[in-house]
Amino acid sequence: MITLNSEKGLVRIESWDDITSRPGFLPHVDPKAVKLKEIIGSYTFEALIPCGLSTCHQPHGTGFLVVTEGGNETNIGRICGKRHFSVEFMQMSRAFLHAIRAQQNREFLWEVKNRLPTISVEVSAIRGGEYGAGWINTRINQLTGKSASLPTPIVNAVRQAIRRGDGALTIERAATKAEREDRAAAADVKGLEHMRRTLTFVEDQVGQLDGFTALAPGNGLREILGAIEPFLSTLSDADIDSLPDKQLRELSKVGSELNPNLERLRTVVAAGRRLLTRQNVQQLARFATSRAETRLFEQFLRELP
Repeated sequence: MITLNSEKGLVRIESWDDITSRPGFLPHVDPKAVKLKEIIGSYTFEALIPCGLSTCHQPHGTGFLVVTEGGNETNIGRICGKRHFSVEFMQMSRAFLHAIRAQQNREFLWEVKNRLPTISVEVSAIRGGEYGAGWINTRINQLTGKSASLPTPIVNAVRQAIRRGDGALTIERAATKAEREDRAAAADVKGLEHMRRTLTFVEDQVGQLDGFTALAPGNGLREILGAIEPFLSTLSDADIDSLPDKQLRELSKVGSELNPNLERLRTVVAAGRRLLTRQNVQQLARFATSRAETRLFEQFLRELP
């Protein structure tokens, strides 16, 4: 692959023949007879390309296309360039690579900016639509106790499921004599007394929350939207071609995370909709410990589809 930095932007060329057929390209250039004017391109090939310097011609896979002060073009590798043109070549190569990265960032941001209308419509619909991110976030906050509106035993059951990491709803009860004896019999002899003392309680699974992904750490919808919406707003207002280098790099870095964040948003919202159904959440009713807690929980259930 060959990348040329032209006045019209980056030009990518697949064939080396397209380079050797360019007007002014010379496959043999005496490094002692010329001075470099600028680097105009870079290339990487699996097949090795002979160096264009007449004193070298060493085949290599990665190098640069250069223009001499006389207007001719040739190709040289990094080592040859440094050896024959010293600091001047190194400065040119750094400047070229910097310009390439900047232009790549601009092209990337323009591509994303052209998608902004579609992306913005989708994000807006996900956030504010029926059973959207805003609705889901409010009810997940209730289930996890960030909003004090559900009975503590029910919130604790949800938190326990989160700690388990699998969405299983469990209750703890005293182990029966038979259970203690079965476990003791299966234990290593050295651990027998320890097991007799500690295996007093057992856990029974009494439910399984569908859509548990929406509750998992790191999947907060507020945080995901907070990584998407400010970027969309900034990019919408940005004059990409005039951005300073630092801002260009920073905006491109955030932009590179846009598609993964959009996919996370879609995934978590889909999981939240599976989680927050009346039939699914009804499994938590058994954790209420009083009539008042049951009434409060039923009020929450009535808000679910």
